[in-house]
Amino acid sequence: MSEFPTEAPAPSAVSSTWLGRWSNTIGRYQIPILVAGVGLQIAILAVMIATPLRTILSGQSVLLRVVPVDPRDLFRGDYVILSYEFSRVPNEIAVEMASGKLAADTIFVTLEPEQDGRHYRATHFGLSRPAEGIYLRGRIKNRFSIEYGIESFFVQEGVGLEYEKAMRNKSLSAEVVVDSKGNAMLKGLVVDQAL
Repeated sequence: MSEFPTEAPAPSAVSSTWLGRWSNTIGRYQIPILVAGVGLQIAILAVMIATPLRTILSGQSVLLRVVPVDPRDLFRGDYVILSYEFSRVPNEIAVEMASGKLAADTIFVTLEPEQDGRHYRATHFGLSRPAEGIYLRGRIKNRFSIEYGIESFFVQEGVGLEYEKAMRNKSLSAEVVVDSKGNAMLKGLVVDQAL
């Protein structure tokens, strides 16, 4: 006779014991796990909404002139592609990027009021945050263009042609809200009938 057991426990008995314990544990904590999952989803949505909402609530509204872009790329679906005078990387920064001296991807553009008192224009491009005044924080997309997050706007169906015509006539402005950190939110488009 052998001193070792001749029969090993069946695999299904081992797995059912482990599975049973796991199932009981999950069952016991089902409500807290569900609440934690829902809470996590709500927290993620709140974070996604917080920055734009903070910008809209605490920011200053400015009007920026929109410049025409390639008409073949103006409309994609129900939104307008926008460009601004300050959407192009200035030559001195482009040269430094091409030579490899500059590796930054964030750029700050200082805005000051135009003579009409309504519109704002870019007065200075820099790689460090301005100490005061209204400025935009942009991301250098490539050697030639900068994105600020205000380059597209959803329009109502049938309104796009009016905006396209106004853009070609240089009478379209973007109403943008800018917060103290340079974050911008596009609030709306304004067609200036006086121009």
